[in-house]
Amino acid sequence: MPLSRKRRVPMVKESEATGRTLEIYQEIKSALGVPHVNLFYQAYGAHPRFLELHWKLMRPAIQTREFFRFSERLGAEAYTRVHNYFSVPNLGERIAEANIGDAAQQELSQTVDLFHYNNPLLLLIAAAQFQAFEDGPATKKGSTAEPEHPVFSQPPAKVTEEAAPPGIRKIYDDIKRTLGLGFINTDYQAFAHFPDFFSFYWFSVKQFATSPLNGENQHALCESAASLASELPNAPQLTVEQMHEAGLSSEEIGAAIHITEEFLNLLSGLVLNIAFAKISLEGGTQPRAAADKTKKDRKSPEAAA
Repeated sequence: MPLSRKRRVPMVKESEATGRTLEIYQEIKSALGVPHVNLFYQAYGAHPRFLELHWKLMRPAIQTREFFRFSERLGAEAYTRVHNYFSVPNLGERIAEANIGDAAQQELSQTVDLFHYNNPLLLLIAAAQFQAFEDGPATKKGSTAEPEHPVFSQPPAKVTEEAAPPGIRKIYDDIKRTLGLGFINTDYQAFAHFPDFFSFYWFSVKQFATSPLNGENQHALCESAASLASELPNAPQLTVEQMHEAGLSSEEIGAAIHITEEFLNLLSGLVLNIAFAKISLEGGTQPRAAADKTKKDRKSPEAAA
């Protein structure tokens, strides 16, 4: 379920944000326990009046224990689906052979863990927001349990599109062409900080991401997110009529709905792709013979670049 081909989504980076938008960015990072502002919220940030209304109504749902438990269930479902239905190579072995160093391997593992934690949170938020446009959940639920969640304090190192060397830029272009994106997700920019892994990873995950079975699993994950969102305590309600009453223009409302729908599709695939990365670093799922064939067929990172 790719985004609209080549369509640019206006975004406000954290370094460019000011006033209330910057305050909300800081509140989002604190509430989710992450060190960066994801592109999903940067896209909302381009429409500051909607961002403020969204955060006012979504924050009470995020500040519940159920929110993080449901998100963890989405991440676990994605991991199980990838592990059970797909052949994942042992990229941990490959990067060990590339001699990237123990410190770099640990940093890579922590980077994958960050996104494996963060993306299901965003998928659940997108699903809850999409339901909010359609009157929200059928019944309102409350929660008194305080949230419990990990806290990631170290922002991942990234290779931006502007700063990417030719080899990385070639992979970025292939990602955008293959997935129908007008931008490169933070996840892939962070993976590009480890060029050997990034080259091995994209070669493998490209085949995974374009398979019909992957599309089926994306759809199933979206359905799971919608089901869990309907059970969220303090889930928001934000219909078109309510947004008009709050003073948002038709253009702002249309943009908010479009962003939410597109990122809902994008995040379902991204959650699966990061689960693929995590499993690959843990040893993969391929039998040894299949793994050896993949290794033989795979070009070197230098050739791929």
